Parts: sequence; C-alpha cells; structure tokens
Amino acid sequence: MATAPYRTQTQLKPRTRFDRWFFTGLALAMIVISLAAFLPRIANPVGRNAHLSAVAAAHGIVFFAWLLLFLVQSRLIATGHKAIHMKLGFVGVALLALMIPLAFSTTVAMIRRGFDLSGDLHAALHTGNDAAYQAAFGLFNLIIFSVLAIGAILYRRRPEIHKRLMLFANIELMPAPLAHLIGHHPWLASLPPAIVMVPISVFVIAAVARDWFVNRWIHPLTWTLAILRMISGGLEAGPIGTSAAWHHFAARISQ
Repeated sequence: MATAPYRTQTQLKPRTRFDRWFFTGLALAMIVISLAAFLPRIANPVGRNAHLSAVAAAHGIVFFAWLLLFLVQSRLIATGHKAIHMKLGFVGVALLALMIPLAFSTTVAMIRRGFDLSGDLHAALHTGNDAAYQAAFGLFNLIIFSVLAIGAILYRRRPEIHKRLMLFANIELMPAPLAHLIGHHPWLASLPPAIVMVPISVFVIAAVARDWFVNRWIHPLTWTLAILRMISGGLEAGPIGTSAAWHHFAARISQ
C-alpha cells in the first residue's frame, strides 16, 4: 500500500509535463504561423495590391501582441505563477478592446476597396475581387473569437472553462494568417481553398487529444467547441459567404 502514492505520482509526471508545455507549444505555433504569413509581404511588398494602411498595421500589431500575451500567460501558469497571470489579465482586456474594433474596421475597409491589401486572400480563396466573400470569414471569425475571449475573461476564476475558451478563441484567429500564408505560396494557392482547414483541424484535434491524454476523458466544452469550429468554416465558405443576403449585408456595412 505504501507504494501506491509513489506509483500514482510517477504515472502522472509525463501527463503533467505534457500539460505544462501544451499551451506553450500551441502559442508558439500560432506565433510562427502569423510571422510566416505576414512578414514576407512586409519585408518584400512586391505583389501587394496597395500600401499597408495605418488601420491594418495597428490591427496586425495588436493581434500579434495578443498572441505574445497568450504565450506569456501560458508560461506563467506552467511555472506556477498564477498570481502574476491573474494580474496580467487586464492587459488582455485592453488588447481585446482594441482588437475587436480594429478587426472590424480593417474588414470593412477591405470590402470598400474591393480587394485585400496584400493580395494573399485573392490567391488563397480563388474568389477574384469578391471582397464581400472574403469578409465573411473575417467577420464571423471575429464574432466567434470575441464571444469566446470575453467568455474566457468572465470565467477567469474557473480554470477548466477559462483555458478551453481562450484556446479556442485563439484557434479562431488562425484562419486569417493561414489564408495569407497559403496565398503567397503559389504551390499552396493552387490547392482547393479548403486546405486551410487542415492546419485548423490539427489545432482542434490537439485540443481534444490533450483532454484525453491529461484527464482520460474529453471535457464537454472541448467537444462542443471542436464541433462548432469544424462546422463554422463550412458555413462561412458555403451557405453564408456565397449568399445574396450576405453580399447585401456586406454592401450595407461598407457604405
């Protein structure tokens, strides 16, 4: 009987170590994807449809700051600095208050122009100059991200809910950089637009797998968010983005 606690602790060590690095690993992956997506057009603007606007630049800076904060917060929890993690929460609230209006303004500006600034989305989505269709992804991702991120802040004192909401909120940010990444690589842009769902699916599967590996069961919230994430992409690309009602709505908000 004396060996039972020792065995239990020994068996839990790999799971604990994995859980400490899981969120850090995903945060790093998101940062790498974002850098690979946006830096090439910044460093070499050849091929851009227009110069980077001030609003788009501000949106990119705040977006990247949010991902950096996600990385820092993940490491603070992993290293046991929960008090500092909680104190830094106000930074997340401030960034979120900037991200939502900046993302909306950037998307509306794209609809008014009729094209995205970088030209990446034009190539990735095979949609010609249909900026309204492209905007469907951005606006719906923004809505879902906002709901999940605000929910994560409201549930900040319930870690099991908070971390799942925050993780899926950040996954919701990934379609945009992935589309840009695909768009400025001709061999990727030649593939069907649904290719963007492959890396998104990897993030979602990782979230589900983490639950199973650490807890040996899948949290209902994880299942719910995973299913909604996989369904939402298809709705944006099909019934919503291609509908006359959506194009009418896009025209109205861009007036």
